Amino acid sequence: MSEAAKELNDIKRLMMLLLLKLGASPDEIALALQVDASLIRKTIPSRKVKKIVSEKG
Repeated sequence: MSEAAKELNDIKRLMMLLLLKLGASPDEIALALQVDASLIRKTIPSRKVKKIVSEKG
């Protein structure tokens, strides 16, 4: 894998992490990326991600 491809994958994983922290579900992220949701859950287990947005209101 080239250095540029590795950096793009790193950026994609960081963006998925941010979306999960903001409250998006793995299913929503998978829909946007046109991949299976299990791939998102394997890449970043959402149980280990602490949300930064309040669930209230």
